[in-house]
Amino acid sequence: MHAWSCLRTELIWIYDHEPAPASRQATFDHRGGNWAWYLRKGEVRVTGKGGSCTARAGQWMLLSRDVHRQEFSDDASLISVCFLCQWPAGSDVFLPLDTVVLDGREHPALAKTAIQLERLVRRHFAGSHWLQTSQVAGYPLFLRFQRAFLGWLEAWFEARLASGARLSRHPGDARALRAVQFLDDADLAAPLPRAALASAIGLSDVQLSRLFRQQFQVTPVQYWDHRRLEFARRCLETSDTPLKELAARLGFRSASHFSVWFRRHAGMPPGRYRVQ
Repeated sequence: MHAWSCLRTELIWIYDHEPAPASRQATFDHRGGNWAWYLRKGEVRVTGKGGSCTARAGQWMLLSRDVHRQEFSDDASLISVCFLCQWPAGSDVFLPLDTVVLDGREHPALAKTAIQLERLVRRHFAGSHWLQTSQVAGYPLFLRFQRAFLGWLEAWFEARLASGARLSRHPGDARALRAVQFLDDADLAAPLPRAALASAIGLSDVQLSRLFRQQFQVTPVQYWDHRRLEFARRCLETSDTPLKELAARLGFRSASHFSVWFRRHAGMPPGRYRVQ
């Protein structure tokens, strides 16, 4: 039970829309988070490293973590959901899978809960579908969103299992979970709190690095960079925060230093990532 409670589950966005002309035939990076599309009308063809697949009206497309070429028909309309369901170090709750297409009639709870969740977002945040970084809500409203989101997440999880997905291994060491929680609470604008982390967990720096590799297949430094990169991506996707301000939030001396770091980790400069 404790291991499941350490999963990071968060709704990034949900919206019911027709694809914008610029995105009907375009290439997008879907390697961050989880993506699900429910086709109300029309169809979409997606091509990635695992090959191509097509979803039509009444079907769900659950995208793999990949860079995809997407081609929507002119009459396409869909519900788009982007969310997180990850272990503390950022690995998905399921082992990597190719893109999956599911018949909505075989998983009716997926569409039902998605429609309820999308209406809740639209009712409280008219004109916007972003949740993670751009909206402000009191705790009671947050809990309403959580209840609706977790209802959809349960349906998604069961649909994934039914389609043959296998769970990834979760961290089993309580010290590793405490270490990740410590880093998640740390200020991203400050340097990696290596000494304070080791002291709080009661391990030497070498022992802590070994524990991280055993449990998460990354070092504390790599986890810290992953956390900063995830924050940067979400800000670029969901806000107009100037690069200089974003660089300061992440502890960089200048926007140029941030841009070099972001390009090294994301494969493209932040300005290009924001407009893609």
